[in-house]
Amino acid sequence: MSIILYELSAKKPETKFSPHCWKTRLALIHKNLSFEGIAVQFGEKEKIKFSGQTLLPVLSDGEVTVADSWDIACYLEENYPKGPSLFTDDAAKALAESIDYWCSTSLSMYIRPLVLMKIYHLIDDDDKVYFRESRENKLGMSLEEFDSKPDEALYLFREELSAVRELLVIQPYLGGLEPSYADICLLGTLLWIACVSDIVFLDDNDIVNSWYRRMLDQYPAAKSIVSQLVND
Repeated sequence: MSIILYELSAKKPETKFSPHCWKTRLALIHKNLSFEGIAVQFGEKEKIKFSGQTLLPVLSDGEVTVADSWDIACYLEENYPKGPSLFTDDAAKALAESIDYWCSTSLSMYIRPLVLMKIYHLIDDDDKVYFRESRENKLGMSLEEFDSKPDEALYLFREELSAVRELLVIQPYLGGLEPSYADICLLGTLLWIACVSDIVFLDDNDIVNSWYRRMLDQYPAAKSIVSQLVND
C-alpha cells in the first residue's frame, strides 16, 4: 500500500500553506519516499475522520495512521531507515526538536500577521466564517486590524531570525554540512509565507535567504510547487 499524506489546502488544492504539512511533505521527499497527497480544506475534516482527530497533517501508511508532523518524522525515520536520514544521531534529533518548537511558537507568532489575511482570501467561501471567528477569538482583534502594520510585522519577523543567521555563518545548514529535519522545520515554516504571499520576506543579502534558496534547490519537487504558486 502506498503512503498517503492528508494536508491542508486552500480553495485551489495546489495551494498548500500549512507549515506542519509542509514539514511532512519535505520529510517524505527527503527520504525519497513515494506518496500520494490528498488536499483537505477546513470544511473537509470528514476526509480524516478515520484518524480519530481533526488536525493535519495525517499520514496513512498501510494499516498505520500517524498524526502530528514531529511524530510523523520520527515514524518515517524509524520505519524507513534505508532512506536519507532526518536525524543522523541523538544530537541532531535534539537540535531538530528545538528548532521545530521555536518555529511552531516564537517564529510562527511573527509570521501570522504576514499570512492570516492572505489565507482568508485564498480559502473556500464556506470556510471563511470558521477561519475568521476562530482566529479573531484567539487574537482578540479583527483580521484586518491584525494585518494593519505589515512593515512592522516584516521587521519583527526578520529580527527573529537572528539566531539562525549566527548558525549559518559557521555552517551551510542548520544541521551541519547537509540538510536535516532541523532545516526542514524552518523551510516548511517559511513556505507558509511563500505559498500565500508575494511579499519579499527575506532580504537579498540575508544569509538566511541564501540558505532558503539552497534548500529549495535540494527539494525540486517542493520548489516547483512554490514556483507555480508565485507565477499564477
